[in-house]
Amino acid sequence: MATKSDIAVIFLAVAAIQFPAAAMIEGSPHDLSALAGGNACMFCHTPHGAMPQTPAWSHKLSNAVYTVYQSSSLEAKVGQPTGSSKLCLSCHDGTVALTHTTRTEAGGGYISPGSANLGTDLSDDHPISFVYSAALSAEDLQIRPASVLPQQLKLDRSSELQCTTCHDPHDNQYGRFLVMSNRRSQMCVSCHDLSGWQTSSHQSSTAATIGSQDAFLKESEYGTVTDNGCLCCHKPHSAGGHQRLLHFDKSEDNCLSCHDGSVAATNLRIDLSKLSRHDVARYNRIHDPKESSVTMAMHVECVDCHSPHATRGSQTQAPVIPGAMRNVSGLTAAGSFIQEAQREYEVCFKCHADNPNRIQSRITRQITQTNTRLEFDPSNPSFHPVVSPGVNRNVPSLRSPMTVVSMIYCTSCHSSDSASAARGPHGSNYQNLLAYRYETSDFTQESESSYELCYNKCHSRNSILNDESFSKHREHLEEETPCSACHDAHGVSSSQGTSMANSHLINFDTRIVGADPDTGRLEFEELGVFKGRCWLMCHNKKHSSEDY
Repeated sequence: MATKSDIAVIFLAVAAIQFPAAAMIEGSPHDLSALAGGNACMFCHTPHGAMPQTPAWSHKLSNAVYTVYQSSSLEAKVGQPTGSSKLCLSCHDGTVALTHTTRTEAGGGYISPGSANLGTDLSDDHPISFVYSAALSAEDLQIRPASVLPQQLKLDRSSELQCTTCHDPHDNQYGRFLVMSNRRSQMCVSCHDLSGWQTSSHQSSTAATIGSQDAFLKESEYGTVTDNGCLCCHKPHSAGGHQRLLHFDKSEDNCLSCHDGSVAATNLRIDLSKLSRHDVARYNRIHDPKESSVTMAMHVECVDCHSPHATRGSQTQAPVIPGAMRNVSGLTAAGSFIQEAQREYEVCFKCHADNPNRIQSRITRQITQTNTRLEFDPSNPSFHPVVSPGVNRNVPSLRSPMTVVSMIYCTSCHSSDSASAARGPHGSNYQNLLAYRYETSDFTQESESSYELCYNKCHSRNSILNDESFSKHREHLEEETPCSACHDAHGVSSSQGTSMANSHLINFDTRIVGADPDTGRLEFEELGVFKGRCWLMCHNKKHSSEDY
């Protein structure tokens, strides 16, 4: 007469014939037959005495309370693990002995430390046990509707996404028990419809990842950036940066593990260590995708200016946003938040405009203004043409192809000082993150290099020294008065200045220029084209008044 044990073996043998799961498990990491009397199925399943409403489950379930994944950009409602995820975690949280079943007492070993041991802190793992509904995809437009998921990605009977949506514990043909290949992020983009991804550099780059400083990428079976796709930055399990499942806790490390010359062509670490820089290493866990540009704490991270899901190398003409800054939020010239900036200056305005924590000027001006949105306002008496073409139609010093209707980027002036570096304001050896030398100290000897920022691409040195726009330019420069003594490079706000007193970017540096001792006036007055007069004291010389 057959025993219960014999019946169980017969049952599972027949099941293995009809359902080839057992054969597919053999030789895989889930082949634990040595712990189950030689039968691979018996480790998890039993034909008798199984837990109700389970797939003949026999393994002891964990009683753990889990820390679940959360982030400010998560729309799904994630609770404690349910359904098949509870079954997976009965081994993979490390709290239940491997041989502890519904029929046996605790004993034997536990799952080994490593990537398969998720622990009870699931905040660094892809969220599970949440309802993947039409309401979710309607609320988060970057989540595809459940109705279009490929057949391999199955939700459970409650429409919840579980471990088994991505993993088939009986089939390891794709590695990591994935239900389908994830080369080129096939699994990820089946659910996540990220704006700009299909035309982004990270989606199409054939750069090899084996040279990366990131061990995860170095050991990846997918050898290029495009084949790794999302996995270049994200880990679905045991991520270093819990929110958004990044490889590293420090945001910039996720970028610089490739953008240090090991994978990407340029080494940004060099620029980011220069005297003047956007110091991404100084801040951690401050940036948030939903932060307000008006109230956020001072910080800068790579993702403030770049969207890794959308960035690409296409070049544009000012003021249109370049491809490297595509799909980044911004602040318009009118002061309104915009989810996707259309112009480069809108990205800069997030930090350098209405935010009270913005950087202050190193120069003490007669009129103080550090809100760049107000400095570049087209209604101002004068401004450099960042937001709109300038108001002055008589600028003989402009170098071709520049004209009075040309516009420039913020990064035309603020960028790397190295011609071989990546374009953009990552770092410079010149103060204020300038691309070229621009001296602001009094008694600076005039030379082509002293004011390279002005002379390099925009203003002709010969025109300036030949007094074509102002009859005293040469005299002032030869007396070692810097350009910045009279000119405020950004502009003068219309709420503070006037077209008579502040045309031509006139806003005196009060460290160098003082009031006229006879009249007490510190003032410039516009008298027409190439004409004006000043009241001031500079280099012990009174202008009381002096006409030009």
